[in-house]
Amino acid sequence: MAHNANETPPRRLRLPAAAAAAVLWSAFLFLLYRMPPNGHEQGTAFQFVGRFHPLMVHIPIALLVLVPVMELAGRRPAWAHLRPAAGWLLSLAAIAALATALDGWLLAWSGGYRGRDVTDHMWAAAWLVTACGAAAAARRAGSPRALYAVLLALAVSIMVRTAHTGGVITHGEGYLTDKMPGRMRAWFGMPPVAPKAAEAAASSQPVRAGPGSAEPSNPAFYPAHIAPLFSRSCVSCHGPKKHKGGLRMDSYEQLMRGGEDGRVVVPGNPKSSDIIRRLRLPPSDDDSMPSDGENPFTQEEIQMLEHWIAAGAKGG
Repeated sequence: MAHNANETPPRRLRLPAAAAAAVLWSAFLFLLYRMPPNGHEQGTAFQFVGRFHPLMVHIPIALLVLVPVMELAGRRPAWAHLRPAAGWLLSLAAIAALATALDGWLLAWSGGYRGRDVTDHMWAAAWLVTACGAAAAARRAGSPRALYAVLLALAVSIMVRTAHTGGVITHGEGYLTDKMPGRMRAWFGMPPVAPKAAEAAASSQPVRAGPGSAEPSNPAFYPAHIAPLFSRSCVSCHGPKKHKGGLRMDSYEQLMRGGEDGRVVVPGNPKSSDIIRRLRLPPSDDDSMPSDGENPFTQEEIQMLEHWIAAGAKGG
């Protein structure tokens, strides 16, 4: 990488530091490979530390965004002093990315998470750590400017991808685009937003159980009344892409199979059904459902679910 007279000459990586970084990076990847999130909850101390991940993610993001800004601004002679600082920030961003990724792994591993979205986010973070470290090493070693620019651009691109997969885990697929104006969607070649099946079912079906087909003992009761509730409040954490505790609630068969802790619905016995216990817990309890506190069940909806279970919990 070429440097002008106003810049601090690049220093080659010291062998002990480079070896230590390589060992730490290898141990990090080995940990992700050998101990991926498996849906089992671990000790509360691990979960406590892991829950700092949503706070920590902002640190490497902010640092990494600043680096290209400072690099570009430092091209002006009056601001040339920013470029050495950019190199220091990039090294700090690589360290922060590693610490944040480790804490995110701890959150997923100890919190009972697993699923495709969780796995995608985990490995995207691993690639981010790799790209940040490679860009920092290239800059420090005085590599050609083009190589450093490519590595830095790659790190920023992976950061965007990693942030997106994290947002999908937290808010669900399409969180950024669901409310996009129709004209803007057309500009980007995106199809119009179709009504969600759960919302359509919820809006077209009554909430209260009535006579005939609305009886809880009728197999049609589940798809008409119970499934929309689960789709609204539960599937974001217990669906095909993310199933906390090994529990999926996106279909009747998956619901009745239960999770890592056993069955959550016991037909004919609401009191022994863990789902009822969790729904009636206060939101401050760690076992409360929904765990994110969004779209909670009303008392009327919980009672309807109890009636359905008492009637045999039949599916459609």
